[in-house]
Amino acid sequence: MTSLSDETVTIFFEGKPLPCRAGLSVGAALWEHGIKVLSHSHKFGRPRGLVCARGQCMSCLMRIDGEPNVRSCQTPVRQGQVVNRQDAGSCFAPAMHKALDAGGHLLPVGFHFKWFTRPAFLRRAFLDGLRPVTGVGKLPDRAVWSAARGGPPAHDHGVLETVVIGAGAAGMRAALAAPGRTLLLDDLPACGGQRRAALDRVAGEGDGLLAALPRLAQMRDRLESDARRISLADRIEVLSGVRVVGAYQPDMLLLKDESGLAVARAAAIVWAGGAWDRLGDFENNDLPGLMGPRALYRLAAIQGLRLAGARTVVCGHGFDLWLSAALLHAVGARVALVPDTVTGAEGEIPAASRRLGWALHAGLELRRATARTGALATLDFAGGGGLTRLPADLAVMCARAKPAHDIPYQLGADLVLDPDRGGFVPRAARTSGTVVSIVGEAAGAAPEDLCVEAVS
Repeated sequence: MTSLSDETVTIFFEGKPLPCRAGLSVGAALWEHGIKVLSHSHKFGRPRGLVCARGQCMSCLMRIDGEPNVRSCQTPVRQGQVVNRQDAGSCFAPAMHKALDAGGHLLPVGFHFKWFTRPAFLRRAFLDGLRPVTGVGKLPDRAVWSAARGGPPAHDHGVLETVVIGAGAAGMRAALAAPGRTLLLDDLPACGGQRRAALDRVAGEGDGLLAALPRLAQMRDRLESDARRISLADRIEVLSGVRVVGAYQPDMLLLKDESGLAVARAAAIVWAGGAWDRLGDFENNDLPGLMGPRALYRLAAIQGLRLAGARTVVCGHGFDLWLSAALLHAVGARVALVPDTVTGAEGEIPAASRRLGWALHAGLELRRATARTGALATLDFAGGGGLTRLPADLAVMCARAKPAHDIPYQLGADLVLDPDRGGFVPRAARTSGTVVSIVGEAAGAAPEDLCVEAVS
């Protein structure tokens, strides 16, 4: 559940004061003011906005308090904060592309690193002019440079028997099964992962919504049971609000929280980092307003983004289709459901949709998203003998996700291409005595695979 209060702070977006609810991220606060385009792609100048909401992509990078390339989805609003888009290059992207097409072959590779290196003032003037054109913003303000120097030394957690990264369903069960002293890490404030926060929000609706969807109720019971057992296990230490930002072979993890950096080592490392949303293949699949279910859970359930009355479309299949639609219903959005299939376990969708008042559109294939003022406006579907156009302020794509593999790869794990499990899947590894295990969605498991009996 969100910890938002009624307190309001004022930020300054491109010089304009905006009152925002304390506790929101900058990206979510701007969304509530109708500002969905946060940046533009460097090469083609296409609009970008909130996509992953977990700091894994670059679509929400903005200049905040004089510092460029700050992830606005991870940065909370505060009084007096100064926020600006930083990609002025998007304004003249078409002209720049034409010039590069015509004369780019005359420029040596890496010319921007080799030209105007001396004297120093000329180098700075060159970079000051080049960075905005390329869309990566101006250099940081001098005050930001000064504040970044001489930070506190990293805290050392020492050598542990087991470190489990990710406190979702798979991570909690791995921690419960691990012997000896175990450190369980997660960037969220409570065990259970982003789906538990979404399930709690659905359960808090109080109108029997969770009871109408028994598969969701079953998953919530499993997560709550495992979270209780974690809290009672003296040998398991839980660190919340912690991100693993790097790993060094054979056994060191670099951690970051609000207080700064820390390191930890372990004889066994279990990676339960989940998966990354994948939006699918259709025209304009990069528009702001399109996102995956994991981003929705973080924005609507954890941050408390207001979506009451919003026109929303949920496409795809599986557990996340149900949970995304239920969460949107719980926060007051208007829900249209476009399932890939209504057979087997999905055969309950028509009945549930009728009971809950969701508009159901079966047998359609998404072909194109269209924009208005840079952000999502409609979705075009083929099927039923023609074209179906659905208006949408937000659309959630529940496709097979991509296993998260960055940290295992840094620790020496091989990546195996497996399209049936979502793409590249990290393989368990052993480096200099340290065992790196991969579990849950990071190993290619579907969310439905995690809805099983808790470990005994």
